[in-house]
Amino acid sequence: MSKKVILTDRLMRPIAHFSHASRVCNLVHIGAVAGVFPDLRLAGDSAGRIDTVAQIERMFENLAVELDLMGARLSDVVRIKSYISFPRDIGKYKEAYSRHFSRIKPAHAVVGSWDFPLPQAAVELDAVAVVDSGVRGSDAGGFHYATACPIDAEGRVVASTIRDQTIGALRNLEKMLAAVGLTSRDVCSVHVTLADPRELPLVESEFRQFFGDSPPAWTVVGAPLESPDFRLTIESTATSGGGQRIGSKLAPLTVGKAAPAVLAGDTLFLGGQLGLSGDAAVPGDVEQQTRNAWARLNSLIDVAGFTPESIIRTNNVLVDWRDYAGFNAGYGANMPEPYVPRATVLGQLSDARAKVQVEGVAHRNGAEATILQVSPIMRR
Repeated sequence: MSKKVILTDRLMRPIAHFSHASRVCNLVHIGAVAGVFPDLRLAGDSAGRIDTVAQIERMFENLAVELDLMGARLSDVVRIKSYISFPRDIGKYKEAYSRHFSRIKPAHAVVGSWDFPLPQAAVELDAVAVVDSGVRGSDAGGFHYATACPIDAEGRVVASTIRDQTIGALRNLEKMLAAVGLTSRDVCSVHVTLADPRELPLVESEFRQFFGDSPPAWTVVGAPLESPDFRLTIESTATSGGGQRIGSKLAPLTVGKAAPAVLAGDTLFLGGQLGLSGDAAVPGDVEQQTRNAWARLNSLIDVAGFTPESIIRTNNVLVDWRDYAGFNAGYGANMPEPYVPRATVLGQLSDARAKVQVEGVAHRNGAEATILQVSPIMRR
């Protein structure tokens, strides 16, 4: 069998190698959703003015359209991550979010991104939905999704140091897992956003205490956070029994270090892969780094017994938007049509030489996924 494609003229035409959504069984992955019309006009657009509120509302409207076209509803959403260009707009975003999701309560993360590929875009999100699971919120489809922040029961920031905030956030994660009968051993994938990536060694130390010698797959990005007092935010995906840690020759598995990938049932979580080569003195340009990152991802997919067509979404981080064309050249060489959904944002990486990081999710039945794409006439 091959991928099935749903065509629409209700969504923005793509500016690179991506679709809007993919569905495997009852699992729906939504790629980058912006506050934009099909012809790429931003909502509220006027000369010299960015209307963030209009973009936020249009973004949620677009999300609802994408879900509907994939046979899902807002109430099926289990995870949302929103990226906001201007910290001053976080309050406006939260107000709109509460109107749409106050009763659904998916796992929810808010981080910053220094601008987007679409000029003057102020906000963007990506999401996961599980159709007709019978469970509302962040625990559905066999997986539990959580966002842990460094706050106490009253919502106050627990401390000022990265070490204490990491401990506080991990304690909150532990409580959320325990509430559904899970533990740290059941975590498959972790995404850590740091206000300052130079503090990563201190975070790694606390993660070793929490996860022991067999940490899950993880991805680390430096970016502004929901609160100026936060040093980090932790997102996790867990399932009963956890998963099998996977490594390859290009992305080796190391005791005590985060796994390059974790296989949990039919789902393969691919941790963030940098594109640096073995020669530290020659980091390479962004196209070569993107190809290197994909070589690592493909090696992990192969070790897991999957095919390259099993990928159902990717998330990508660049450190400089001037590298967007080179990144797309390397990405497109590894992503045949029909493209899968993706989000691409600007952030900082754990190695100053790195220009790009690619993470993804694959599924054993990914080659038979349903893909939501814009009609060919809209792509001209």
